[in-house]
Amino acid sequence: MWKGTNIMPGGRMNFIANLCALIAAPRPLSAAERAAALTSFEDTLAVTYAGWGEASTAAARRVFAGATAPLLDGAKALSPEHAALIHGIAGHALDYDDVHLTSVTHPSVVLVPALMALTASRPDLTPRLIDAYAVGLGTNIALGQALGFGHYDRGWHATSTIGPLAGAAALAHLLGFDDSTTRSALALAAAQAGGVQQNFGTQAKHVQAGQAAAAALRAAQLAEAGVDGSQDIFGPRGFFDLYGGITPGTLPDHVAPDTLSVSRKLFPCCYLTHRMIAAALEARIALPDGVPNDARIMVQVPYGGMRPLQVTDPQTGAQAKFCAAYCVATALAQGRVGLADFKDDAVRRRDLRRIMAQVETIEDPLAGDMPIGIDHGSVRLRITAAGRTLAEAEAIHYPGAPDAPATPEAFEAKLTDCLTIWQHETGQTLTPASFRRDLRARFAPDMMTA
Repeated sequence: MWKGTNIMPGGRMNFIANLCALIAAPRPLSAAERAAALTSFEDTLAVTYAGWGEASTAAARRVFAGATAPLLDGAKALSPEHAALIHGIAGHALDYDDVHLTSVTHPSVVLVPALMALTASRPDLTPRLIDAYAVGLGTNIALGQALGFGHYDRGWHATSTIGPLAGAAALAHLLGFDDSTTRSALALAAAQAGGVQQNFGTQAKHVQAGQAAAAALRAAQLAEAGVDGSQDIFGPRGFFDLYGGITPGTLPDHVAPDTLSVSRKLFPCCYLTHRMIAAALEARIALPDGVPNDARIMVQVPYGGMRPLQVTDPQTGAQAKFCAAYCVATALAQGRVGLADFKDDAVRRRDLRRIMAQVETIEDPLAGDMPIGIDHGSVRLRITAAGRTLAEAEAIHYPGAPDAPATPEAFEAKLTDCLTIWQHETGQTLTPASFRRDLRARFAPDMMTA
């Protein structure tokens, strides 16, 4: 748990000083932390391969001709900025990329494309890549705490508001910036922070993640070229004042990398549905004959648990990713939730529509202080019919989160599913073993046997 202080001017000065100290000289990562960072690269690149043929990615590739394959395959025809944009879009296109619970962001889909795009054109920087990722993640976590859940609660897409600054911090470390240049890079990134939840369920959400990666790279390159910016973008009338929620967070006393805090998605939909899905899968065990037609399915979630889940009648697979009733119905109907369930034709299935109509969601009111992120409370699911309870379940931890980590088998299955999509679309064989070997040979040769 972070410890921090209120956002006061003196605290802000300490914050940017602490942040710049992290960027300049982060503490060495443990073996476990390095392995977790590398897993984030594997996870992000796998979902990028799977999202490479999605409509939003294809459109971006048409606009910026030259991206024939993800960067791991050596596509270097694009400028680094455009490469970061397209890879960020592809990595977020399926909403299958990793999550950080307290900052309510998808950190790696911004950090990995930005870092890979730059090292593709400047391979001499590759040895600093893992440490740079950790610096970016530490920045992401700290900014998320400082802004508080109120930032997300107001409708900001935190991935694309926090992401440009986190990415700029990562790139500042990668490029070895001095203190003043680092501060300018952060200021230039803040000038490009944006993205709204109103775009959730549309292709614009994918673009917002890609824009965050591109903005980070643009900020770093401009700063490297000598463009200056505010030397304290977090000061009065700066980033925190403008982007903070009605109830601001607290500034962490220490800014540090924590690569072990990332959650791996096991279902390709909004992470706030994942505890609902887990509860539905558990409840399904008590329903060998399926959900009765007269049953009521009540899903109770903590405060904030329905914030991005505003879709009630999805017409597309993308919309279904943000529909609580659809995700719960799918889990109850078939005992699994996968990529195929978010194709456009899947959302019209009559069996799912019937169960969806039986789902009721209730969000708890705010009790006390604004929560830190989304890792609080639990999701409770209860199925009743004819005045009796047929099944009930509670999910406290998010599947794939640090408190309920993905098993090696589950993560391997995810990689296989993602790479199989790539194989079907391109005819190119890419197994998890060869994918992992190629990635580690390029980015972490010291971990080839890990």
